[in-house]
Amino acid sequence: MFINAFYLIVTSGFSLNCWSNPMFLPTVECWVQVPSFRCPKSDINELLLALFAFSPSVTVSNIANHSILQTGFLVGQIRLGMASVSVSLDGGPYSNALINGLNWRYQLPAQAVTGTHWNVGTKHTISVIAADGSGNRTPPIVFTVIKGINHDTDGDGFSDVVITAVPSNAVQGYGLVFLAHGNTGLPSSSPDSILTDGLAGGSYFGDRIGVGDFNGDGYADIVVGSQAAPGFSTFGYVYIFHSSGQSGVTSQNINTGGTYNSLIKGHASGDRLGSFVMGGDLNNDGYDDAILTSPWSGGLGYVIYSLGTAGVPSKDLSVTSADITYNFGGNDDFGLQSAVGDINADGYTDLVVSAPTYNAQQGRLYIFVSNSGAIPGAPQQYLLGPTSPAPGCTAGTGCNFGSSFVLADFNGDSCADLGVGGNTFNTNQGIVFVFNSNCGSVTPYSSVPNATLIGPALATCTGGTNCSFGSSVSTGDTNGDGYSDLFVGAYLASAGYGNAYLFRSPGSIGFSNVDLSSGGTASSVLTGSGAGLNFGIFTALQDITGDGMSDLLVSASTGAGTVFYFKSTGVSGPGNQNLSAGGIATSVLTVPFGQNFGNAIALNRDGSEKNVGLLVPSLEQTMIIVFK
Repeated sequence: MFINAFYLIVTSGFSLNCWSNPMFLPTVECWVQVPSFRCPKSDINELLLALFAFSPSVTVSNIANHSILQTGFLVGQIRLGMASVSVSLDGGPYSNALINGLNWRYQLPAQAVTGTHWNVGTKHTISVIAADGSGNRTPPIVFTVIKGINHDTDGDGFSDVVITAVPSNAVQGYGLVFLAHGNTGLPSSSPDSILTDGLAGGSYFGDRIGVGDFNGDGYADIVVGSQAAPGFSTFGYVYIFHSSGQSGVTSQNINTGGTYNSLIKGHASGDRLGSFVMGGDLNNDGYDDAILTSPWSGGLGYVIYSLGTAGVPSKDLSVTSADITYNFGGNDDFGLQSAVGDINADGYTDLVVSAPTYNAQQGRLYIFVSNSGAIPGAPQQYLLGPTSPAPGCTAGTGCNFGSSFVLADFNGDSCADLGVGGNTFNTNQGIVFVFNSNCGSVTPYSSVPNATLIGPALATCTGGTNCSFGSSVSTGDTNGDGYSDLFVGAYLASAGYGNAYLFRSPGSIGFSNVDLSSGGTASSVLTGSGAGLNFGIFTALQDITGDGMSDLLVSASTGAGTVFYFKSTGVSGPGNQNLSAGGIATSVLTVPFGQNFGNAIALNRDGSEKNVGLLVPSLEQTMIIVFK
């Protein structure tokens, strides 16, 4: 977003304070010899500066006020004649940015580089000023931002999109990373780099994918799950690949000599380590840790702490233990999904893990609230699937409460709230429950939801029996107002064409009830291009352009698969777009290889990333491909 650092104020004294011809009509400051950037001097830079007095002196290109910060760097431009750019964080002293021509770049807190860090979900103030060769400074540009998980693999200031194409039917599978480009506002359309284990089958490399800054250098690294490795033994492997800096994550084929930075091996056959992977700093040392959960073997969870600049250590869990191990033995699919955020606004990162089949599909969430940077071994709260509205999530009927969920601040109180999907509610109509955090550390969520979003009428969905509303839930700020919105997939809605529904937060009052089956409406509705393509099986909100407004990603993963990118335009988001009736996506991402492209996306949800469903491995090679 470009912001002018000079404000032209038209008053009756305009002729005394500004000039229409800078070469011949100096301002009053010049006559009384008060330093001013408007005073022409013999130095050519000063003359050029005067000539461009009313053009922006410094711009910030990749954030706006209320941005969810998904990068480790600020970037922008300066006007010809400006000599320096300085940045202040949270009211601290100004420090200089790096300048290259008319472009500038500034590293935000990164533990290995600056010795400081910001935790996910915390709010911060950024102030930017520029100065000319004489030391005259511009007025500050001030932003308030919310720290999210870093998704910027190459440090250009824009968050990148990481997508997998899960293998199927003996077709080679892929995972793809599209680098975002601020100059176009679009993700890449061709591959940038490829990560693969190089095996023709037996590993399911790329089944799940996530990001995090595991070595604290300010660049996003990639964590990849391989739940069937080795050789369909289903121990499961997890690989971590560090960014190489401004070159991003470089291509690696492990089978032909390519390298990874960390390898974590599962504890036992059937554990399927890598079924869910993500990064998050759970011990408050400024380095993201590996958070690895699996709904198999009764439900498992592991946290492996980063060692600092070396990142997360390689580990064989059958030989050595993780730093934290969760094994509650509930056979409730504990570990299907996980999320991190600051639930009680104490500045520390908390953890939530779902168990959607608990008590015959009633489902529950395990809430782990950090104690000054120490995640407990047992949850402070179990949040059960509610029993209302009817028929609720009662045992036997169930709703798969927690089949997808997000942590985000919907009402602006700095405490992370919950948006929880239950896609089998009311015989697969589907529902999303909203729980506002009370900012407590023991029982932060009421057992009664603050709002419910109920899916469309079953008669309008596939076979009149299945909408699967809430099978995917994501969050971000689509209009830049500082309040997180909800984006919900219903991949079997609209007679199987699939829908994705955007619900914008109304602000500090939080969400209210919406029933799509009885006249309720969403802020925007996106509809797929054809029946049976699973449009909406995965939804994501991510600010690709750096304008402070989260853009929308929707996958239709059937067959080869497609991911649709819709740029948010502000208050209306992308508007209603029916792709089967003339609606248009901003960009359509496809690949000429693999199957089920768009099955999983690693993205920021106020510090969480969600993947949909469980997959059975098949015999093919899988790759991660980076696009630029």
